[in-house]
Amino acid sequence: MPMKRKGMICLFFSTGLLTGVTPVLAQDAAPAQPQADAATVGEIIVTAQKRSESINNVGMAISALGGADLIKKGIADTGDLAKVVPGFVYTQSQKGAPVFSLRGVGFYEESLGASPAVSIYVDEVGYAFPITAKGASIDLQRVEVLKGPQGTLFGQNSTGGAVNYIAAKPTQDFTAGIYTSVNNFGRVQVGGHVSGGITNTLTVRLAGEATEGGAWQKSVSRGDRNGSADILKGRFLAEWKPSSTFKVSLNLNGFRDRSDSLAAALVAVTPQTPSRASAALLAQTPVPARPGLVEWSPQAKLRVDENFVQGALRIDAELMPALKLTSITSLSHFDLSDYRDTDGSVLNVFAVQQVGRINSFSQELRASGATADGRLQYVAGGFYANDRTWENNRSILPDSTSANPFVAITGAPFLGVEVPTNQKTLTKAVFGNVDFKLNSWISFHAGARHTWSSVDFSGCMKDIDGLFAPGANLILGRINPGASPAQAYSCVTVLPDKTVGSPYAASLDEQNTSWRAGLDLKPARGTLVYATISRGYKSGSFPNINATTYASFQPVKQESLTAYEVGLKSNLGTHIAHLDASVFYYSYRNKQFRGRIVDPLGVFGAVEALVNVPKSRVVGAEASLRVDPIPSLTLNTGVTFLDTKVTSSFDNYNPFGAPANFQGEAFPFTPKWTVQGGFEYHHAVTQRHEVFIGGNASYRSATSSAFGAVAPASLYPYSLLRVAPYALVDAQAGIRSSDGHWQATVFVNNLFNKYYWTDAFRQIDNVSRHIGEPRSFGLRFSHDF
Repeated sequence: MPMKRKGMICLFFSTGLLTGVTPVLAQDAAPAQPQADAATVGEIIVTAQKRSESINNVGMAISALGGADLIKKGIADTGDLAKVVPGFVYTQSQKGAPVFSLRGVGFYEESLGASPAVSIYVDEVGYAFPITAKGASIDLQRVEVLKGPQGTLFGQNSTGGAVNYIAAKPTQDFTAGIYTSVNNFGRVQVGGHVSGGITNTLTVRLAGEATEGGAWQKSVSRGDRNGSADILKGRFLAEWKPSSTFKVSLNLNGFRDRSDSLAAALVAVTPQTPSRASAALLAQTPVPARPGLVEWSPQAKLRVDENFVQGALRIDAELMPALKLTSITSLSHFDLSDYRDTDGSVLNVFAVQQVGRINSFSQELRASGATADGRLQYVAGGFYANDRTWENNRSILPDSTSANPFVAITGAPFLGVEVPTNQKTLTKAVFGNVDFKLNSWISFHAGARHTWSSVDFSGCMKDIDGLFAPGANLILGRINPGASPAQAYSCVTVLPDKTVGSPYAASLDEQNTSWRAGLDLKPARGTLVYATISRGYKSGSFPNINATTYASFQPVKQESLTAYEVGLKSNLGTHIAHLDASVFYYSYRNKQFRGRIVDPLGVFGAVEALVNVPKSRVVGAEASLRVDPIPSLTLNTGVTFLDTKVTSSFDNYNPFGAPANFQGEAFPFTPKWTVQGGFEYHHAVTQRHEVFIGGNASYRSATSSAFGAVAPASLYPYSLLRVAPYALVDAQAGIRSSDGHWQATVFVNNLFNKYYWTDAFRQIDNVSRHIGEPRSFGLRFSHDF
């Protein structure tokens, strides 16, 4: 980390610690927290149903971790949750956008305007797109991972579930804390917070975090280093509470990322047109399968340049004991200019310069309360969102076989193409949810949300160097001899009327009704049995694709998922254990993924596009167990089993162009087994100090990156797209104060230096993959004042 940056960070935290916050006595006592039926291990208060209650009293599959546990286990961002949350899988898309899935439900698509299947929230304020949520995991009270469709209370685009971060809140008493870590690759992280009362009614909290360095990737041909981080995150919270029935909360947050973009590792050379392959292309050799080794073009400037700011205002007003009004308003802006070289080689087979921005506005207004002596809890309200995305992807591919025809026509080197697209999405919804407690051991709950959405789209593929247009005109002359020719630096996408030169424009209007119904039974103290039926929807959208024809821009329509689940939460009749278990069946309709469709113009054959799988399903089971056999030892484990399948006839193509009917095939990026486990043992060495040792292990069985396993033999083997199974082990040991105010830790991640990868994809002529970080070790320290 440069000395100037270090000095700025130290100045920021020292200033915050010594000035700006004046501690005052609190006027109001802290609100009483709901109590569990019996004291059990793993007790935590959650807000999954937009009210505070014990996790063990919620008839829903939820994984929750406190803020201290997240720091202790080194969970730095949402992707790290895959290490500790059963059924949660993280994959980085080829253009850097994170893809999250829960229990096999996810959407692998990298366009900025593509809505997720697992949504991210901070204090119930949503991020419209996952790429904007990098700053969510800072200064946390806890994180709640809600599994299964969450459409009734959290809206569409949460068919798989939702990740709800709960930020640590301002306090009346002065508090402050710092944490820092450093590893053997030179990655340094420094963060902290200050909190306290400005007046008797106004409290504030300021948190910041900086991450620098840590280049863990190495070029196999040159020895150059890549993968260094340069990330700043910040959040300012203010709460004004003039009375016990009225509160205003302000959240200002953002991040800035100037990190290296990650390179990939070449697996195999798979020319689209072997007869056009150059000697240099065929001479490429796979990157050795060793931790940290990758490859990229020496001319590539691997760089991320991303900025995000958000403001959210929440107003809570209790008009009467049975009526509380809540307003949540959010406004955010995101922009990026990223360069990624993902073909895994020194050639320019496929690289992307991605420039874009997202502007989002949302407003939720709801009423909630309890009646009938607290037996009936209700929530009802409305929601509005306006999301605008602009994206321009420049594909750089001069060394690919795709460039050869244009070189032959023009006699000049061919750079590539770019695709600018615009999307405007309007979402409106009304929703309601009720929970009725019939008696001390039977409760019913039901909810519904009706959503209207509309998407306006325009986009085209453009000539960027004057060399694509001549080739496009050869095709245009055959299909529409009287059409105006394509011009240099203009749109070359062939439109429905067989002309070029203008963007393709279209709209998509949809509506749906998500719903949920369930029954909770408490047959014994400390035990909850629940059964739920729910339906959720993920909205349709348009892609950003290199579209030679308008057919590639056709929208994918909304998907739906109907979930049936039976679960158990129990302390097993003890105060030392807690078990969560469930079985579930998901019925999918119109599952979305990127595949191919036949060009209706009859010119370009099967072209890349977003498509819908008519019918598919997920059958699964999940269990997690925590045991504290003695006060100084904690053991936990979790396992998820998934059996996914396309259940209807579905004809499409694998990434090597082989046609097939994918009926009976498992979902990509969906391992059949995911397993997590961990332990921590601590021992007092003095009255004020204790030592501890702990570890976490995770396992993910084999999966694939694309449909196509059932396709007949093609020119290249489908096994190139396989993602091998892998297990990772992290370990920690250290010393801390008995009151928990400070902690010093020695840690090692990927203890056994396992070589693994999270995807495998074809980039025109190359198959490459993103590999995981090799073993790292270092020191971590935290102190609360």
